[in-house]
Amino acid sequence: MVTTAAPRRDAEAELNLPPGFRFHPTDEELVAHYLCARAAGRAPPVPIIAEVDLYRHDPWDLPERALFGRREWYFFTPRDRKYPNGSRPNRAAGDGYWKATGADKPIQHKGRTLGIKKALVFYHGKPPRGVKTEWIMHEYRLADSGAAAKKKKNVNSSNGSLRLDDWVLCRLYHKKNEWEKMQQGKKEVEEEKEVEAAVSLSDTLTPESDIDDGAFPALEDMAPAAILPKEEVQDFGNIGGDDWLAGINLDDLPMDTDFFGNMLVSPAAPKPEQDGGFPFF
Repeated sequence: MVTTAAPRRDAEAELNLPPGFRFHPTDEELVAHYLCARAAGRAPPVPIIAEVDLYRHDPWDLPERALFGRREWYFFTPRDRKYPNGSRPNRAAGDGYWKATGADKPIQHKGRTLGIKKALVFYHGKPPRGVKTEWIMHEYRLADSGAAAKKKKNVNSSNGSLRLDDWVLCRLYHKKNEWEKMQQGKKEVEEEKEVEAAVSLSDTLTPESDIDDGAFPALEDMAPAAILPKEEVQDFGNIGGDDWLAGINLDDLPMDTDFFGNMLVSPAAPKPEQDGGFPFF
């Protein structure tokens, strides 16, 4: 029995946008209308961004946890400190780690810097020998998150928490857009396996067209072979050197001779007696 996974919720489709419209916000819109709202405890304009602890998973496992997306996926995620008394974020994630690349980009809104955008690349394995992958993440944090983190540090140090930020916003994508192709390839492989399984099952069964539904005749219904009386035996003509056998009737042969007229001697018959009339042993 083949089980299929439940279809993933598509939050973008639930928005009922007009044809041709997509959720494709700019950096400014992400920070000003979504990250600021979530950091302040307010609901974002639409519930379309999933809240996931991103650093607990490998990037290739995250698309299934997103609320929508085929080539890029959005998440709200908290960040923890790498060291209890430091301000550096812990970039370990799943079976690897995220490594910053390039310079930070300030995000302007209404003439002031509202947020910071950082690009990161995922490396599989342990640093510094991790293997670089094609998974890219853009991390958006509030520009004043540094001052807020210092205040939070004093509070968290008393209770042993490593929390650095309650929320940052991340946009995840695959550099070569191969994730969708990989998923399509997996689907095609699964469909091929189902077809092969069905073909293999059909090969083990006898087609109905090859089955004779006619019942075998009962033994009592089968006519015995016809035996011709001796006077009805026909002359088969000259069929070779043994054609004289056609005219012989077995009933005319003496019982103490075989088919060729030779004398038959019973194995249990006593030996002929010799002189004196005594049996010879």
